[in-house]
Amino acid sequence: MRFAKLLYLLAGIGLLFVVLGDTDLADVWARVSGVGIAGIAAIVGVYFLAFLGDSVSWSLILTSVPTSLTWFRRTFMVRLAGEAFNNVLPAAGFGGEPVKAVILKRRYGVSYREATASIVMARTINMIALIGFLFIGFLFMAQSHALGPALKSTATAGLALLSIGTILMFAIQRFRVSSWVTRKFTGARWAERPAGIFVTIEDMDDRFVTFYTAHRWRLTLAIILAFANWVLGVAEIYLTFLFLGHEISWADAWMIEALAQMVRSAVFFIPLALGAQEGAFLLISTAITGVPTLGIACAAVRRIRELLWIVLGLGAAAFYPTTLKAEAGRD
Repeated sequence: MRFAKLLYLLAGIGLLFVVLGDTDLADVWARVSGVGIAGIAAIVGVYFLAFLGDSVSWSLILTSVPTSLTWFRRTFMVRLAGEAFNNVLPAAGFGGEPVKAVILKRRYGVSYREATASIVMARTINMIALIGFLFIGFLFMAQSHALGPALKSTATAGLALLSIGTILMFAIQRFRVSSWVTRKFTGARWAERPAGIFVTIEDMDDRFVTFYTAHRWRLTLAIILAFANWVLGVAEIYLTFLFLGHEISWADAWMIEALAQMVRSAVFFIPLALGAQEGAFLLISTAITGVPTLGIACAAVRRIRELLWIVLGLGAAAFYPTTLKAEAGRD
């Protein structure tokens, strides 16, 4: 397993070198330098709003806690810490999820089962919103004359596969598929030992179905906020190109962000989508603007924002040192 993680990281590094191989890095550096501190601050500010929306969306899924500014702040800080670990740990973007559950349990008294169920549903709702976002991006791509048939066909296939995967993920939760499977083994001698696991699965399914059926307004608002998060990603792209000295249309910004997110979803096993994200920006930005260095410069600015956010996240984790050390001591 560790070998596979190392292999994925090396693959990302190798892909990054390939992408940057024929790039005029001096021009990229000049463009990125021109963004300035004020530009980076504005871009981070947009991402702050997106992250805040996602945090409120997650808070709505935690039905045992009140919908208050206090809990919005708490989920924001917990997500900030957890997402930092998601980005730095080679665990396919899931390394920080246990961190979130541990903090919620040990610091705020939310049960592990509720915390885990909320994290799974937050991921699912985020993917549902992403599908809607990508569909709009696909419509823009279909009407664009700048993109070739091969890229459009690839985007269509990617959207179809991602949609199928998301529908299955939701269906498994909504229709208690996991519980149905475990019941098939009830009574089997070998199933006596993991009986506790089966009970946990049943409880998780109950939580899924209850939220999706009995908390419709929370579900709707959570999806709206998750969708707003993706749209703010478009605003981030638009501002980035503006600061890089090349204004693009909102439709172009939407297509760039849509393709970048589609690629990130496809290569979730590569830490930070290293190399793949740069390749996506290079490919579609070159098709739209005709300037390859603009795509790499945009990717570089996003990497700066990501690194700054990781630092902030690790700083947030410092607020929970006792909680995290206590859990580490259990392992």
